[in-house]
Amino acid sequence: MALKPTKQRIIDAAITLYNTQGVSNTTLKHIAESVGMSIGNLAYHYPNHDYIIEEVYRQLEIDRLQVFKDMMEAPTFENINVQLDSLIDLAQKYLFIQLDGPYIMRNYPVLAELQRQFYENSMNFVKMAINMAVELGNIVQEQLPEQYQRLSHVIWMLVTFWCVQHALREHKKVDVEEVRQCIWSLIMPILTPKGKHLFNKISEANKLS
Repeated sequence: MALKPTKQRIIDAAITLYNTQGVSNTTLKHIAESVGMSIGNLAYHYPNHDYIIEEVYRQLEIDRLQVFKDMMEAPTFENINVQLDSLIDLAQKYLFIQLDGPYIMRNYPVLAELQRQFYENSMNFVKMAINMAVELGNIVQEQLPEQYQRLSHVIWMLVTFWCVQHALREHKKVDVEEVRQCIWSLIMPILTPKGKHLFNKISEANKLS
């Protein structure tokens, strides 16, 4: 269910402040000033800061579910390649989730558990996509035990923390194509001839889009 306009303005302001100055440094006063209302008026909608960050996280979960719903419908190279833009956009929108991860994990146990579940589900999804690629003959069979489990972990880390390392290095604009090429660099050595043909088709489509 969509939030009422005033509540949505509060949540949008909170997300912006969390991203720019951190969760622990953001107060109700900061959020109220950003929205242009009194703390009393803000408290009418959200009694304390915990309510706000929990609502922010609910919105994050909705956004995440939509992106993963689109990918789950067809966990193929082509679809994931397209949906990568949405994943990076989501990571940028909620950058504070990774930047302030330790603080959130320590102070919001319920949110911490949801975040852990999301991490595990994301890694499992990457592994599922690799398994499908093996079944379709695009990727060779494992050469080492747990090889693709480890590869799934690395790809997950790359996508999940790309925006964070970008921010920490003070690079202003995230280049999604660079993320895409990093992932393909990891996958290229294990592609079959069929997989390489598919890669060339995807690369050509990217150039034309």
